[in-house]
Amino acid sequence: GIKVSKGEIDEALKLHDERIIVFDELGDRREKAVTMGDIARIKVSKGEIDEALKLHDEEIKVYEELGDRRSKAVTMGDIARIKVSKGEIDEALKLHDERIIVYEELDDAVGMANTFWSIAKIKLQKGDAQKAFELLSESYEILLKTGRLDGVCMVGLDLGQLMCHGGMKEEGLVILNRSKDGFQKMGQPQYVEHVQVVIDGIVKEG
Repeated sequence: GIKVSKGEIDEALKLHDERIIVFDELGDRREKAVTMGDIARIKVSKGEIDEALKLHDEEIKVYEELGDRRSKAVTMGDIARIKVSKGEIDEALKLHDERIIVYEELDDAVGMANTFWSIAKIKLQKGDAQKAFELLSESYEILLKTGRLDGVCMVGLDLGQLMCHGGMKEEGLVILNRSKDGFQKMGQPQYVEHVQVVIDGIVKEG
């Protein structure tokens, strides 16, 4: 993880490959699957999309065999993001719809909120601002209730901007400022700066 954050991608991949060998020797299929997911995300960052999809597909099979529905749903989210990047929007939405069913059955509110957020971003891409607003609002309320500050800040950044540009400027700025304060509390100055730039731009628009 540290190597990835430093941009030393090839070294990170070598370490993950060593992890795979160890988990194979230990017969630890779950940790092997988790590592495959880590490798897949690196592959995406390198633009090796097809390889990433193959790894995620293998990962899914392991979770199915283990009966781990939550991990499968999380991985489906990774696949859906790849589908969006390839322009396969309808396939991505189908995957997210499947995830919602799983999270509902598992009573996983945070999983639901994250999925609503992902769908909202697709709806925005398709120009459906009203549906995006509804999904972001629902996601935001769930994250507030569950006390997930990281989620509140990230979803709030999208929701606040949408509200400001949709005729609810005062309410939107409140949400954006809440995100800024939250990022400050979490020690993420780069996000604090980004939100401030967004706020300044909206205020200048008048």
